[in-house]
Amino acid sequence: MIKKRNVFNGVWNESSHGEKFQREHMALTDMREGHALGCGAFRVAPGKRAFPKHAHLGNDEAVFIIAGSGTLVVGSDETTVAAGDFVMLPRGSAGAHVLINSGNEALLYLCMSTMNAPEVVHYPDSGKLGVMEDSRNWQGGNSISGFYRTEKAGYYDGED
Repeated sequence: MIKKRNVFNGVWNESSHGEKFQREHMALTDMREGHALGCGAFRVAPGKRAFPKHAHLGNDEAVFIIAGSGTLVVGSDETTVAAGDFVMLPRGSAGAHVLINSGNEALLYLCMSTMNAPEVVHYPDSGKLGVMEDSRNWQGGNSISGFYRTEKAGYYDGED
């Protein structure tokens, strides 16, 4: 069976947090079906970003800009992106990235990634790690997942 979704007339789910974060999201792949490639469409209002600056430690990620423009920061590098641009985002802490809608209209883009499990995501600005046992289940369920501080601990700390 062919499954088709259209970013121009599909159903969007919106979420926001504070002054910086806002996004509308449309899942284009259903990870419960066991795909190895995830893809979602995101629509972000001017001045906002969908996610905090982060780095995937176990998965490759890429974005394709469909409409609008923005500023992409990867590590300490910064560039402008606009409709038609495709950017591969390197995995690893040095590839920490954030995409900000610095334009005057909605920024619409596709975000694609491999869905290797387990996944660890580093949030350098807030000193957190997101850990996900099963990439199809970010919200936890019966798998091990959560957000943790990156303060260093010894291997046997808390084991006595």
